[in-house]
Amino acid sequence: MKKSFLKKVSKKFSAFTEEEQWLQTMVQNGWILKKYSDEGEGGCSYIFEPIQKKDVIYKIDFREFNRKKDYQEYKDLFEDTGWKLLSKNQSYSKHIFYTSSTNKQSDIFSDAPSYIEREKRKMSASLRDAIIYLVISCICLALRIIFERTSFYGPSGLFLIISIKYVMDYLKHRKTYKSLIGKGNQFKKQPIS
Repeated sequence: MKKSFLKKVSKKFSAFTEEEQWLQTMVQNGWILKKYSDEGEGGCSYIFEPIQKKDVIYKIDFREFNRKKDYQEYKDLFEDTGWKLLSKNQSYSKHIFYTSSTNKQSDIFSDAPSYIEREKRKMSASLRDAIIYLVISCICLALRIIFERTSFYGPSGLFLIISIKYVMDYLKHRKTYKSLIGKGNQFKKQPIS
């Protein structure tokens, strides 16, 4: 039996649509996504396999689950409409779905408010993480002052940099959120013919 070659790529995206387009490009170049890691500091790690068939559509949602039951219901809902979920379990926040391009429902969201809610969830998570890392950075700095040990400078600086990255992520998704809000308002103002 011939062994399949895998392609591993690590990448970070500032917008879900940008990531979806990149995944589509990978399909057109003959690579299908088999699994991925949830986003970390260095971005997301993707593992691709070669594919002959190029009729796959990718879509991304951002949602956090506290209970396995909620995650399973979420997964079942999308599978019932022809979408396969690649995230391994409920601990993932970013959920990548795929389906064939012949699927009548070629989007995971049916309306603009769903896209707006996705961006709000991502903004909230990024802001929460930025605050957590900023607090940890301040704690390390306070420990440095209290114990007069320079060894606390390194972790304090590292956590500050991570906090700044999350703030940047928040701002990028906020920009997308505002553009979606603007588009939503344009549709509301158009007269019905």
